[in-house]
Amino acid sequence: MSSWNERMKSLKLLGPLMLTVACTAQEAKPPPSAMPSTAALATPSTAAPTARAEASTAAPAATTEAHTVPAAQAAVARVRGIDVSHYQPTVDWDRVKASTSFVFIKATDSSGVVDPRFASHWSGAKKVGLPRGAYHFFHPKHDVDEQVALFTRHLKSDPGELHPVVDVEEFRDEYQAFTCEQLAGRLQRFSQGVEKALGRKPMIYTNHQTWQMSFCDHPYFVDHPLWLAQYTNHVTEPKLPPGWKRWLFWQYSESGTVPGISGAVDQSYFNGSVQELMALTQGRP
Repeated sequence: MSSWNERMKSLKLLGPLMLTVACTAQEAKPPPSAMPSTAALATPSTAAPTARAEASTAAPAATTEAHTVPAAQAAVARVRGIDVSHYQPTVDWDRVKASTSFVFIKATDSSGVVDPRFASHWSGAKKVGLPRGAYHFFHPKHDVDEQVALFTRHLKSDPGELHPVVDVEEFRDEYQAFTCEQLAGRLQRFSQGVEKALGRKPMIYTNHQTWQMSFCDHPYFVDHPLWLAQYTNHVTEPKLPPGWKRWLFWQYSESGTVPGISGAVDQSYFNGSVQELMALTQGRP
């Protein structure tokens, strides 16, 4: 999944433990609107991408990246991952595992589209013991129950280790016909359907512009895990949408590079330690 990245290409992430520092940076200006695999744990957009399965027994690789800063600034360790879809058709999962802690993978789109690389990405990540989450690209104009059925049908036998994700990114042709309340109602129906089928509340992947303009910062979803797409300097804490107390994942870049994948890839942080990430793979909140 990607944020801005996924939207722009159609109607249209345990890896390195990064050492970063808390410092002030100016928020990057988001790209213009256009049309995530999922399910991918580099930069957000107005679009976005899990479930529970047997946890990997393999210990994730951990690396550190150091930044030279004044001694007065406090260091913060972050766990980093990626998200992928058919836009990354070939992945060397052994190489990816050496530098990545988790991955979100695009599974489905709308009410009838299955990402052509989902099956191979899903099994490839599992084979190397990389914690996975799947995401669905939400289309409000399409039948919500059919979208739930499509997404959950591909996860019931192997729901992955991380939360299932609903990617919420705006593109005018899909969103302009609805009010905030109508859009929130349709997304609520999708969330309830996924939770009923998979036993886990889906994570919301979104960005500030979409959430504010199309969902009016609706309070119903503040108890859902948040995967926030906000492209800023990666040592700066992202601003939270109203109501949410914390982000669980933060997609900070859409132009990252990872050994084992050709070209740019979305990158995200997990808001916690390696141990806390592993707790998620056991289905704990």
